[in-house]
Amino acid sequence: MVSNGKLKGKEPIFNKIPAAIFIIFTSILFIELYIQIFGSRMRSTFLLYIAFFPGFFLSESDQLFVGHRYTMFFTYSLLHANLTHLVLNAAVIVAIGKRIGEELNFLKIIFLFFSTAFLGALFYLIFLPSHELPIIGASGSAFGFLGYLKTKEVIRNNYEKSLLKSTITFILILILSNFLFILISPFGIAWQAHLGGLFC
Repeated sequence: MVSNGKLKGKEPIFNKIPAAIFIIFTSILFIELYIQIFGSRMRSTFLLYIAFFPGFFLSESDQLFVGHRYTMFFTYSLLHANLTHLVLNAAVIVAIGKRIGEELNFLKIIFLFFSTAFLGALFYLIFLPSHELPIIGASGSAFGFLGYLKTKEVIRNNYEKSLLKSTITFILILILSNFLFILISPFGIAWQAHLGGLFC
């Protein structure tokens, strides 16, 4: 693309980040850096307090603090397994969040992030109600951002058949890739949370 006789370069991923996305990103980064500084025991503490445990939600055991059974539906999205996990999710959220920020204000972006996280946890709870392993990470919200962007694109183009077909194909490939990743990855992947965020 030519502008004023000069080629317009690609915009850096961290340029002009909406305030809401910046706050989400820095919150996630702060937690991970805090854990990196104080070690694995601190990660275990964070896991206990903010990860989502489906078995804990359905049990009658005492809560660690008032409302803990419900806050974990949202807080798990701020904790990650390691720096690599964080970077992958943060890159998607920042990149797509910049585009979402062009039409949504601060509160709506925050609402979108945590509502997709909530539905991601809810799907995990529905599919694995007695599962003992928790889920962490913002991937449910990342899939939610992507789903929002594709849905708006279809609506904006008045449900044009070719675009609708390509969008449905893209989403199906996205869902299929989750299941394929499970087969080839040695690490657990909460496809239920991804599906919940996308659906939201």
